Amino acid sequence: MNRVTQKCLVSYSWRMRWDSLFDDLEAQLAEQSRAQLRDEIAENVRVERATAELLPTLMRFHGRELSLRLAGGTELRAKLGPCAADYICLETEQAQWVVRSAAVESFSLPPGRVPAAEQRAPGSSVKFSTVLRGMLRDRARCHVFNRAGGSLAEGTLTQVARDFLVILVHPRDEFARAKQASSQLLIPLDAIGWVEAITLS
Repeated sequence: MNRVTQKCLVSYSWRMRWDSLFDDLEAQLAEQSRAQLRDEIAENVRVERATAELLPTLMRFHGRELSLRLAGGTELRAKLGPCAADYICLETEQAQWVVRSAAVESFSLPPGRVPAAEQRAPGSSVKFSTVLRGMLRDRARCHVFNRAGGSLAEGTLTQVARDFLVILVHPRDEFARAKQASSQLLIPLDAIGWVEAITLS
């Protein structure tokens, strides 16, 4: 074997060594990058779960049917509507509810992963009293419950003020008539756990 041939073999051998070395180094760097990315994703998930709040979490289920347990053991299954910091709205074909957040004991979420957050406003800015004024405007038959789940009154709202409401008490299947009403009740809004508005068939 002449010197030229030997030099070519040596050069080829070193080139193969360098190629192999750099292939190994690049593979290690790629694996390190993947591992770092996995760690960052896991950390982000931990942070997101630790800092999650009720309202943004609930809003991910907007328009979906949920089961709730309310104060006093009341169970409710309805479609989730608008939510605010201190109340949530729900509805079925027969009724609507506006429920104070403090009156909810638990939510039974649909199976599967919690949906990803959407680009939407952080909850409704409409006040609890304003929602009740909507029920007053619609002359809805309302059933008012306290924060412990007890029934306060059933009838038609006649006034919703800043911090109280007035309800004309009468059976839910009758229209509001002052002569047939058993009484009018003034109820502080702070005493209310939820209000159910019933649709008469």
